[in-house]
Amino acid sequence: RLIAEVIEGVFRCEPIVPALDYLAAAVPDNSSVVWTRPMRRLFWLVLEAVRSREPVLLVGETGCGKTTVSEVVARFLNRPLAILNCHQNTETADFLGSQRPARQAGDRLFEWRDGPLVEAMRTGGMILFDEISLADDSVLERLNSVLEPARVLTLAESPDGAVITATGDFALLATMNPGGDYGKKELSPALRSRFTEIWVPSVADADDIRLIVRGRLE
Repeated sequence: RLIAEVIEGVFRCEPIVPALDYLAAAVPDNSSVVWTRPMRRLFWLVLEAVRSREPVLLVGETGCGKTTVSEVVARFLNRPLAILNCHQNTETADFLGSQRPARQAGDRLFEWRDGPLVEAMRTGGMILFDEISLADDSVLERLNSVLEPARVLTLAESPDGAVITATGDFALLATMNPGGDYGKKELSPALRSRFTEIWVPSVADADDIRLIVRGRLE
């Protein structure tokens, strides 16, 4: 409601706020997920963001369902999901691709092979950068152009310097722990501002905890 009031005050018009009852809305039948109220809300927020072609950054504590909800959304949309587990030694070749020994004998000893990001952009798949904040900022800068509305990537590393434009169904998601966690760091403001950021709360409500326990016992 606060955001709606700010928009109304600045633009002098009443914003159209779609009403979505997360508790009443249908969710996928998935035995691996206990559909608590926060998980229902998270599923629909991520789903709407992906449908709107917005890159999504899920921020929350370990074990709160960030990766799980990404997998559920991918299955719900019937799209392939590639997961890249980021760490301090992650390189651009891990998601862009690199020169590899040629699979077939011929004139060339090496050939270019697309990484998971390029493949997802070409085929309209989804890719999840898990714990994205652990990777070095200089590596993640290559994502800047992909996170823009045009969703374009210039593969300067490839022999032909191809320019890749993502197909309509392509989606990029990322997860990270809050920067205050031990051993964690924040994303650069320039990169973080390109994402639609969704805070994932930890399970704290007693009713939700009972629901999870009951679901696991069953």
